[in-house]
Amino acid sequence: MGHRGRIMRWTAGAAVAALGLTACGAGDDGGGNGADGGTLSFGVVPLETATETLDNWSFFIELFEEETGYQVELFEATDPAAVIEATIAGDLDVVQLGPFAQWIARDNGAQLDTVGATAPDEQGPRNEAVAAVRADSGIDDITQLAGEDVCFISPGSATGYLFGAAAFLGEGMDPERDVNGIFVGDHASAARSMYDGECAAVFTHREYAEVIFFDDNEDVEPGDLDIIWRDEVPEGGISVSTEIDEELQTLITETILELNGDVVYERGDCPEDLQAEGETGDFCRVMGQFWGIVSEDESYWEPVAEVCELTDAPACQS
Repeated sequence: MGHRGRIMRWTAGAAVAALGLTACGAGDDGGGNGADGGTLSFGVVPLETATETLDNWSFFIELFEEETGYQVELFEATDPAAVIEATIAGDLDVVQLGPFAQWIARDNGAQLDTVGATAPDEQGPRNEAVAAVRADSGIDDITQLAGEDVCFISPGSATGYLFGAAAFLGEGMDPERDVNGIFVGDHASAARSMYDGECAAVFTHREYAEVIFFDDNEDVEPGDLDIIWRDEVPEGGISVSTEIDEELQTLITETILELNGDVVYERGDCPEDLQAEGETGDFCRVMGQFWGIVSEDESYWEPVAEVCELTDAPACQS
């Protein structure tokens, strides 16, 4: 099939490497080896190593197989682009992608329906892009950043550039010409550079600017920073192919939403290493990094489409 990746088959919670790619894309839901069903192909955003990716998703896949009777073949690629390509080609039944990748796949013809957004805890998605400045800077609006050095993360970062770039454009400012953008590479270094006076503002995500930065830097107090702009940014999420049987789509969607961190913890099925403490009690990180999926519809990705239309950024291209 020509994809740059490999498929891992999970049975009884263990991973067995398939020899190359298996033709198991959308539509092969009835002929697999599941106890009551077939085989489903599941594409996910790869982590740094194949082992990390497998470890992150193994528990959820085990639960899903037990609940549905379907086996899951995990498509683990070397980079997100390969997962996007396989999604567009219709070779995946279920896919987990970041917000821009979800939009790119749809914009290039992928037949998908949104299951929901990945949630870090039981409170659900709260992802925001923010612009932070030193409290003593005298800056209280992004229009005051004209002509200033501004720290960004990378050209493809949603919170660390793209949503901020769209905000500048909305104010009639060109983010490439009207500010001196400095791409620092990571949120920690960018925020520290701003605080040390190397740039007038930093564009980052809300949790870093409001919590993590102060935890990481003992010489900084919460009152030392001001947030002068913020905008909600979609989280990544899971979508299901609309090319498979509608009843199967419903089964997949309902099962994914039901297998959340509260339910799994309360029924006593959560391994100790996946147990976590939330704002309202303990829960299970069912998807390794995530509590689970919060239900959303197709409109959830519209802010990404608007940013892509405004910025025409390379990150919005397939």
